[in-house]
Amino acid sequence: MTADAVIACGGSSSRMGRNKLLADIGGVSCIRRTCMAFDSVTAINKIIISAPQEHRKEYECAIGQLNKEIVFVQSGASRQESVINAVKKSDADIVVVHDGARPLVSSETIEKSICDAKKYGSSVTCVPAKDTIRYDDGEKSYVPDRSDLYIVQTPQSFLRQVYLKAAQAAVMHEKDYTDDAQLVEAIGVKPHITMGEYSNIKLTTSEDLACAEALLDSMHGRTPRSCMPRIGHGYDVHRFSADRKLVLGGVQIPHDMGLLGHSDADVLTHALMDALLGAAALGDIGGMFPDSDARFEGISSTVLLKEVMKTLRSNGYELQNCDVTVIAQRPKLMPYIQQMRQTLSNAMGVDTTRVSVKATTEEGLGFTGRGEGIAAHAVAIIY
Repeated sequence: MTADAVIACGGSSSRMGRNKLLADIGGVSCIRRTCMAFDSVTAINKIIISAPQEHRKEYECAIGQLNKEIVFVQSGASRQESVINAVKKSDADIVVVHDGARPLVSSETIEKSICDAKKYGSSVTCVPAKDTIRYDDGEKSYVPDRSDLYIVQTPQSFLRQVYLKAAQAAVMHEKDYTDDAQLVEAIGVKPHITMGEYSNIKLTTSEDLACAEALLDSMHGRTPRSCMPRIGHGYDVHRFSADRKLVLGGVQIPHDMGLLGHSDADVLTHALMDALLGAAALGDIGGMFPDSDARFEGISSTVLLKEVMKTLRSNGYELQNCDVTVIAQRPKLMPYIQQMRQTLSNAMGVDTTRVSVKATTEEGLGFTGRGEGIAAHAVAIIY
C-alpha cells in the first residue's frame, strides 16, 4: 500500500509571535526538519504541504532540496479544511497527517503510524498523560483517572478513502474538528492508538523552541561540553580546461573555460566539504569520494555535499556557519554570489544566514593571477 504525507502548515503562529515554521532549530528551519523526517521514510511517496499562498515561496526556500516530491496546496479557513485540501491531492492508499510545527517526529513513529493504518484503517499517535488533569466547566469539577488519558499528537494516518468519506460527512453536517481522528471517529471508525514519543512536541510558544533545542541535543547525545564548537579548514585548487563547464558553488558560470576534475570540479564546494569533514575529524573528500571510483565521474558536487551533511548529522554534528573565499582572476563572480549562497544552503539544509561566499583575486600574481585556474579556502564551524 502506498502512503503520502500531509503536512498542515496553515496556522497563524499568533502565540509564538513570529512564524514558527521558519524558526531555527539546531541550524535547520522547523519546516525543513519536519519534512526531512518524512523524506527519510521509504513508505512515503510524496509530501503534500497545505499552506497559505503568501508563505509558499519562503517555505520552499526554507525546505530546500529533498529526495521526495514536494507538492503545495492552498490552506483553508480552518485546519480541517486545510487538511482536506491536501488529502484531495493525494492518490495514495494511506494519508499520514502531521503538524508542520512538530519538527522532532522520528521516522520510527511515522513508520509505526503507517503500519497501524494498514492494519486497522486509522492510527492516532498518542503518549500517556503524565500530569494529573482536572476537568472544570464551572458547574462540575473533578479529576479523571489519569491511566485512561492520552495526549494526542501527530502523525495520524488513515486509509485515504475513509478520510475522504469522513470529510464529506463533516462538511455535510457543518462540523469542524480540530483533530483528524475525531473527524474519522464521527463516521464510526475507531482510531487505533499508536504509541508515540514525548520528544515529539508541538511548537506553540517561544518557550517550546528552547525545549526543542534541548531535546535535539539530547537525541544526538550532546552535552554542554560536547556542544563546544569545532572548526575545520578546507582548501582546493583546480586548473582550467577548455572543454569543461565552469561550476562554482553549484552554479554554472558563463566562461570560455571550465575546471578540470573527476567530478564537476566545483572547487568552491570541494573546499567547503573538506572544511566540514575536517571540523568533525572525518577525513577529507579524497577519502570519501575517491577519483578512482567511477560513480563520482562528472557528479554534481552539491550531491556530494548533501552526503557530507548526512555523514555529519549521523555523527551528531550540525553546521553553525561557514565562510568560503574563491580566488579567481577571472571571470567576475560577484553577480553569482547570492545564487551560490542559496544553492549551498539548500544542499546543506540550513538558512542562508549561515553561509558566506566571497570572491577575490591575487592581483595578477601566482597560479590564479596568471589565469591558470581557481582556488578556494573554506572555514566551517560545527557543534
